[in-house]
Amino acid sequence: MLAEEISVTAIPVALDPNAPERTKIGPLEYRGGLRLASGHAAFGGISGIRVSEDGASLLAITDRASWFQSRLVYRDQVLVGLEHAEMAPIRDAAGRPLMPPRADAESLVRVPGGLIVGYERVHRMVHYDADASGRPLPDGAYMIKSPPALQDAPINGGLEAMTVLADGHLLAISEALDAGDAFAAWIIAGDTFQALSYVPAAGFNPTDATTLPNGDVLVLERRFTLFARVGRIVRIRAADIVPGARLEGTELARITPPAQTDNFEGIDAIADPQGGIRLFLASDDNFGPLQRTLLLHFWMPADL
Repeated sequence: MLAEEISVTAIPVALDPNAPERTKIGPLEYRGGLRLASGHAAFGGISGIRVSEDGASLLAITDRASWFQSRLVYRDQVLVGLEHAEMAPIRDAAGRPLMPPRADAESLVRVPGGLIVGYERVHRMVHYDADASGRPLPDGAYMIKSPPALQDAPINGGLEAMTVLADGHLLAISEALDAGDAFAAWIIAGDTFQALSYVPAAGFNPTDATTLPNGDVLVLERRFTLFARVGRIVRIRAADIVPGARLEGTELARITPPAQTDNFEGIDAIADPQGGIRLFLASDDNFGPLQRTLLLHFWMPADL
């Protein structure tokens, strides 16, 4: 992806700085986390993540249209650092780096042969070719059809959450497009868009989603204000994800202070070969000094 290697500081963080011995939030077992920082001007604003099936590498997008990729470092199954960090601009079909207002990349999924990114401000979905290892190629970008109703979404309330379902279709959830007392969502199969809706907790917005090995979906929600930074993880059963459904799900965990919390916008889950699920959360610092880029690693039972 014609990437530039950058220097990133990765500082391990306790789940709860006030109680370093704490290792659980609900059914989630903490297995290490990092606070990431870099002097590189493009670093920050992480808004969507995907972790390789073996947990060895991270691919992320930023809301200023950059790819970020790195290797993840573990010690005794605990996330302790990262290495070989790279960044590259996301480019348009003509090979030009994206510029505002078309640069607000918010959601990311892997599909056969490539990646799909959902954008806000100029609402759209774009496919990017990828190599055999899943790395985006420097060219090969092309627009794909998105739900027509998406154009009615608020400028900052578009496709924040996308995941590939077990049958290969996409589930896409808007951050703030009203559908009655819920938010608009779609099951996407090629050029077919089947509407459904998603109901977050009061005061929360959906910001990302990931599909578990059994087909259930985890949705990440966040409440972010001057006075509250809270993350919420909701489980939706696969059988409930059908056209016309009203998705509410069951809360698995709520991450509140004094636990590590910030503007959570990225989630991914992979199977643990030793059993259970490994879960990754990332926060968006909005390129500001008062927020942080966190990457948190958890383990959860598969049979909740």
